[in-house]
Formats: sequence, structure tokens, C-alpha cells
Amino acid sequence: MEPGGKPTIDLQDLLHPDEQRRFRRLCLATSPEELAELMAVVELHVEQIRENASPATDVDAAALIGDSLCRLLASGIDFDDEARAQIRGAIEYFVLTEDADGDFEDVLGFDDDARVLNTALERIGHSEFSVRLAG
Repeated sequence: MEPGGKPTIDLQDLLHPDEQRRFRRLCLATSPEELAELMAVVELHVEQIRENASPATDVDAAALIGDSLCRLLASGIDFDDEARAQIRGAIEYFVLTEDADGDFEDVLGFDDDARVLNTALERIGHSEFSVRLAG
């Protein structure tokens, strides 16, 4: 971990520069209890996406990402400090509606969220929860 609770991760070549910057900023020190509480945040976000979707919103992609995050959080895996920070970063990135690709305005709006999640999962050694989007 870097000072201030930021994980030391090399994201070059895995994410676009804007995705790297945003993801690093969102990777905060998180206790196991705080991490468990984030499942409700993910579930609520997916519900809000369904309720507020435009014709361009890929609701199925959002549901896949949300499901992956919830399965990860419910897995019972004992994550270390760095893994918890990266999982939190992926969750916080997912709940941003205005990230690298606008989630509601672009049919590819959740592709960056999937890339961030999959990168975090790879880095923490749990790529079995990775998301594969159609397309």
C-alpha cells in the first residue's frame, strides 16, 4: 500500500489512462465490514440503472457486472488490505455514471466498468469472477 491507503498497482497496458487515473483515485483503504456493506450499494445501483435506462443503456452488461461484484463479495474470501482497496475501487468506478464512457448514453457505456473490474480481479487473483460482455 502507498501512504494514504492507496494500493500500489501497475495498471499500464491494462486500462486506458483515464480509467487508470479514476480507478487509482477510488481504491481506498476499506475494512472487511465496509466491503461487505458495499453489496447493497451495488444492488441499488443495478436497480437504478434498470429504472433509469435509456434505449442506449446496456442493462444486461450492468447486471453482469453487478452480479459479478455481488458474487465476489458473498464468496467468503478473506481479502487482504490491497485486495479490499482494489475491490472498492472497482465498485466505486461501477457506480460512477459519468466515467470514461457514459453509462446511460452509450451502448458501450459499461465496457470500461467491465475492464476496470476484470483488471482488479486479475490483480487480486480472482479472475473466476471476471465479466465477459457480448460484442
